[in-house]
Order: sequence, then C-alpha cells, then structure tokens
Amino acid sequence: MRNRTGRLSLVALAGALCAFGAQAQTSAATSAAAPAKPVPLTHVYGRLERALVTGSPSIEVQAQLVGGGDSTVLLVQDIKYASGEGGTYVHFTIDNGEVMPGKTVNLALPVLKDQHVHDRDGGTLHQPVVAMSFCIGDHAFTTNVTLKLRSNYVPPLLLGKADAAQFGQIDPLKKNTMLEPNCAPPAPAVSTAPTTAAH
Repeated sequence: MRNRTGRLSLVALAGALCAFGAQAQTSAATSAAAPAKPVPLTHVYGRLERALVTGSPSIEVQAQLVGGGDSTVLLVQDIKYASGEGGTYVHFTIDNGEVMPGKTVNLALPVLKDQHVHDRDGGTLHQPVVAMSFCIGDHAFTTNVTLKLRSNYVPPLLLGKADAAQFGQIDPLKKNTMLEPNCAPPAPAVSTAPTTAAH
C-alpha cells in the first residue's frame, strides 16, 4: 500500500513538472513573438519655418532658426515709445511680408530694457527688448525679443541660439517642414498695453 502511494505521488509530481515546463515555454514564445515598441522619430526642422506671433491680434511670420546671435530679434516698423501707469511701453507694427503680403498688426508691449546702439553716423539707435510668445510647429514658447527697424523683407524673426536650441536638430538645407503653426494648448498670449500717452 505504501509503495503504491509513493508511485502515485511520483506520477503526480512528474505531471506537474511537465505542465509547468510547457507553460514556461509558451510564455517565452509569446514574449519573443511580441513586436518591439517603435522608437519615436525626432522631427528635423528646417532653416526657415512658419511662426505665429500669438496674442490678440496674432500674425504669422517667417522665422529663421539658424545664424542667430545671443538674443532673438524681430524686425518691425514704426517703433514709438510711450509712457503709462505701468511704466514705458513700445508701440510697433509687424509686417509679415512674404507669408501673406500686406498683412500687418500693431502691438504695444512693456519695455523690459532699452538698448542703445551707435550707428555709422554717430547717432544712437534705440532697440527695445520685450517679452513675446510664439508658436513654431507644435512648440509654444515665450522669450525676450529685441525689436529692430525693418529695412527689407528678409525673414523678420531671427531666433537666438538659446531659443533655436529648443528645436533640436535643424537641417539648414530644408525649409518650411511644418505646414502651419499648430500649438496645443495655445501659446501664452502677449500682454496688451493700457492706454498710454505717446512722447
């Protein structure tokens, strides 16, 4: 009786080991057959891209992502200083030129800094620095921008090195790789100036 019971226990143990081995093989096969997750591709931006100056009103301009200096520069028209309760403001006009010819917007923003640059004739040029928000591709950002008078229709927005670095890899041989600016959620709006008295 004792021998029969022992044989039954050995048979049961052997059956359990076989079942465990088959289950382990099935799990391994399933794991091996599972496809690997695709590695997300990083978008390569071009030298020139469409940029949206966000706010109310907003306007689309051409932006250059390579060749910039230490600060981001926006070429504008009709720079005029004004004073108000909140301090000094600057009124200016953005003309998007080649993007949609003839479209302009007028903005008034607080002056963060007033840069003085000497011109060739010995005079002094005022270049105000303001905070502005932009959308390029699906990337929204706010940065300090130096406003300069626009004399021709080169891309009006030239990103500084730090702002351009946000976009990772840039191919100088490409341009307009994104169909249109499409930021979600919307980029922060530029602030609007209160009623001011022009100098």
